[in-house]
Amino acid sequence: MEMIIGQLQYFGASFLWGIVLMFLYDFLEVFRCKVHHGKVWLFIEDWLFWLVAAVLVFQMIFALNHGIIRSFFILSFIGGMMLYRGLVKRHLICAVLAVISFFCRPFFWIRGKVRRNISRDQENKKKCKKEKLKKDKKAGKIKKRT
Repeated sequence: MEMIIGQLQYFGASFLWGIVLMFLYDFLEVFRCKVHHGKVWLFIEDWLFWLVAAVLVFQMIFALNHGIIRSFFILSFIGGMMLYRGLVKRHLICAVLAVISFFCRPFFWIRGKVRRNISRDQENKKKCKKEKLKKDKKAGKIKKRT
């Protein structure tokens, strides 16, 4: 009976680890949505994520089942990942993106104001240069090319 309870705990833990890993991977995907980067960085991020995930899952396997991988572990793990992906993933990502957008809205507003002021200053500098150039041409300081 004790052995069966241990195997049920192993089954449940593998199911939960599948859910947890997909949950954490969703945060990585949200990060990728907000911070765009190239294929090399995507590869590095994925590689590091799955390396850390493998170490954590191995620790769980070693702690609960003395490092023995059973077929029901793999099925349970994949089942947890698929259940999470089917029921929760889309809603969680939308919710996280909405929360980030809500809290970042003031920063985007400030950034827009700063960009407008900078572009306005650049336009004013261009106008001043053009006006000075016109004045210098009228005053004869600048000669026309022939």
